[in-house]
Order: sequence, then structure tokens, then C-alpha cells
Amino acid sequence: MMKFIDVTLRDGGHQHGFNWPLEFVQRYMESISLFPEIEFIELGYWKQSGKFDGPFYSIEEKLLKSICKMTKKKVSIMVDYHYCSHNIEDFPSNFNFKELGLIRVCLRKEDIKEGCMFVKELKKYARCKLSINFFNITNYTEDDLAIACQLATGSNADFMYFADTHGSLDLGQKLAIFKKYTKLIKEIGMTPGLHLHDHSGKAYFNYRNLLNAGFEATDVSLGGLGKGLGNLRLEHVFDIRGREHILDHLIIDKNLFLMPSGPYGILTARDSITDHYAVEAEKIGLAPSEFATRLEGITGFSKDNYNKKFLTNE
Repeated sequence: MMKFIDVTLRDGGHQHGFNWPLEFVQRYMESISLFPEIEFIELGYWKQSGKFDGPFYSIEEKLLKSICKMTKKKVSIMVDYHYCSHNIEDFPSNFNFKELGLIRVCLRKEDIKEGCMFVKELKKYARCKLSINFFNITNYTEDDLAIACQLATGSNADFMYFADTHGSLDLGQKLAIFKKYTKLIKEIGMTPGLHLHDHSGKAYFNYRNLLNAGFEATDVSLGGLGKGLGNLRLEHVFDIRGREHILDHLIIDKNLFLMPSGPYGILTARDSITDHYAVEAEKIGLAPSEFATRLEGITGFSKDNYNKKFLTNE
């Protein structure tokens, strides 16, 4: 049976600086409580800094405590290892927050070895489930995947997630490769998961191939709200008959569910390049055809990490 994490609040926070009104959060928690399929509700990032000012990008103890009172479901938080504290005592634990069920740690390629050791120590301290999330997965070679799995073996994590960060994955074409690594992940003793973005319109297609590829966990968000052009839609995955009220949020709270729909993210997805370039291209009014030409020069490290020189000629 597939495990689901609702990431509406966490990934969706990218669209408005992680400034969720608490009144909305409480109503959303009430709505999502009628979805037993969802094992965890991911709230945001824990004490991150540098990118967004919103409180859900830097959740601290007081905010976590207030949100835990709103739900009987287990909650999840995420940290980006590259930007978070590496002192485990700066993190929450299930001992103090009974509703805390999962902490997910995102790792870049250059941080995998140190990050996996960090996860091992954090699991002992936090007393909840831990997930290692490898993102930008479409720019991993098979050797990269093998190394990532090998380094994660001793972490004692409960989940190993891959993230289709650029929304370019075609799981039908990559089925054999992922079958190989999901089998390995399960042999290690972890649950393999895949986070799906919808930049190229393949999120639901990829979802229908998850079990065939050996994945046992994935993420959903209401309205597909998320970074770039968004995620796998909750309402496409679950039978909402008798639970149609979840769709009311898309009307009543429509200002919180605004998503870009321009052509720029389609081009970055095609080339497996971070959608930050798409956001900036739209801001400066670059024609899509010219943007496509600029993308041709982006290789290596700059595919996963925005480099303004490709758009500004600086």
C-alpha cells in the first residue's frame, strides 16, 4: 500500500514566501483529517534562514506547538542540510512534540556523506522517523544513485526519497533503472519514495507507474501547489466523493493557491534545469524562444544551481 505525505503547506509555501495565516492552517488541518490515506502532513522547514522570511520557512518550537494542537495526524518537517544547523540539539524531538512523526533531510550531491551521518545522529535524538531526500534526481547518473544508496545504508533512516525537482522525469522510460534501486533501498530496510513535480505534465503518469517501479511512498498537494509549476495533485490521486469540501479551499482561499502557468518551466523541465531560471526569465520578460537559447549554455553545476550570468550576461 502506498504511503502519502501531504506537502501543501511545505512545498506550497514557495509560492508566497511561507506566510500561511494560522486561521487557514487550522481549517486545512480539519479538512485533511478526513483523508486517512495521508500518513503525515508536512508543515514547512525547521529554523532555516536566508531564502524566505515567512514563519513556515523557519518553524520554531512555539509555532510547532500551536500547530500540533490543531491535528491528530502526525506532522512532518523538512530541513535542507546545506543550510540548516548541524547541531542536533537545535531540532525538535518526539519526546517534546508527540505529533512529530517525521523529519525529512534534503541532501545535495556534495553533502551526501556528511548528511547521512547527520541523519543517523538526528534519528537517535529526535525519536521519530527520518527520511533522506535526494533531490535534482534527473541529473544523477546510475553511478551517482549507487553511491547515494551505499552512503545511506548506515544512516538508519526510515525512508529514502528521490525528488524529481525539475519536473522532467519520465518514469516509463526509466522504469528498469528505478526498479533496480528501489529493490536495493528495500533490502537496506528503508521505504523508497518519489516526490513528483508537474512541470512537464507527467506527475500523474509517473504516479501511475510508482508501484511498478517499486516505490512505496509519494507526496501530494492540494491543487498541485508547490515550487515551480507544482506537484502531483491530491485531488487527482484520492477519491474525494463525500470529501469534496477539500476543494472549497481552492475557491475560499484562492489567493493562497495561485500558481504560475507560463511556458518557462516547461523549457527548464525539458532540459532538467532548475526552475529558478524560469522564474527569473519571466520577471525580466525574456521571450520563451530566447530563453530556450540561453538554456543551451547551461551545464554541470549550474543546471541544479541558479547562475544569473546565463540570463543577464553579467
